[in-house]
Amino acid sequence: MSRLWGEQMDFAGLAKKYQNFYAPRFQVLVAGTDVAKNKLVEITGVTVEDVLDGADRFSFSFSDPGAKWLDSGLFDPGREVEIKMGYLDRLTTMLVGEIISLQPSFPAGGTPELEVSGYDLSHQFTRVRRERTFREMKDSQVAASVAGEAKHKLKTDIEDTATVHPVIVQSRQTDFEFLTELAQRNFFKFTVRERTLYFKRLQGANEVAVSMEYGRSLLSFTPELNISGQVSEVTVRGWNPRTREAIIGRARRGSEEGREQQRSSGGEMVENIYGAVEERVLDRPVFSRQEADSLALAILNRLAEGLIKGDGGCIGLPEIRAGVVVELKGLGQKFSRRYRVESSTHTMGSSGYATNFRVKENTV
Repeated sequence: MSRLWGEQMDFAGLAKKYQNFYAPRFQVLVAGTDVAKNKLVEITGVTVEDVLDGADRFSFSFSDPGAKWLDSGLFDPGREVEIKMGYLDRLTTMLVGEIISLQPSFPAGGTPELEVSGYDLSHQFTRVRRERTFREMKDSQVAASVAGEAKHKLKTDIEDTATVHPVIVQSRQTDFEFLTELAQRNFFKFTVRERTLYFKRLQGANEVAVSMEYGRSLLSFTPELNISGQVSEVTVRGWNPRTREAIIGRARRGSEEGREQQRSSGGEMVENIYGAVEERVLDRPVFSRQEADSLALAILNRLAEGLIKGDGGCIGLPEIRAGVVVELKGLGQKFSRRYRVESSTHTMGSSGYATNFRVKENTV
């Protein structure tokens, strides 16, 4: 299976790649124009935020005396933006999107400023709520069909889903909500990176993008172990819409996807403390026991991922993106381990380039 994005590299390799992180640099292209290189504006700060379950966001700010650029049309909503970050000539495309918002500031004293912000190209799927039905199709085929309707034409990287569903209903959902729901029930990820729509599994837990150690490359980390939302079993009680036959699907602790087998899951922990803890999902239309079991497992996986959450910070690293796996060391036995990155924020300004990130994990 191909990686969703990025390459594997330890921190020493990254330091070599970026010449010990000398001279952080960004590039902002608006409608294909490098606005800084062409001396159009002097950008004072750039931020890119990416998340696992949502559209990625960007913002950048610059001085705008006389509201020259506010009224120029160059930064009008709908304009395409590409943002790159890195060091010296090693720049990585962080986001391709479009401008959604302009926020000028006219202070009592000082120079007016303009903040430009927007979202990646997945944002186009959030605009319209639809009611429609797809018949005798796989989830992956539906994803390809919806992707083909996009305003901004996208390449696709769609992993096949085996099950052909008699009926798949999009019920007053945006295309973004609908594709996210289809992805979640297969334990896939729906996202748009640059100009490609992905509908597939995330990279495996063994595919570590970056390895960092507290006190050296990892500047800060605040984890939390919390069993409040954990269950030992998920039961889906549904029915076949054609035959009205009752169908039951189950998933048990121990079957969580991507778990480290030598560690304990949240389901195992709560069962040891409280006995069996069940999550029941009722009245779901399903067409087979296999579909009900798959839905139960997808719900168990989502709940299990909330066992450990953590917030970390490090020097700016374009490789740390939502969805990748990082290995964090020097945090004691419980918390020195691999984590899935849930979100990341990349900020570049007068103080340099910094990356902050949030992680999650399903075992301890």
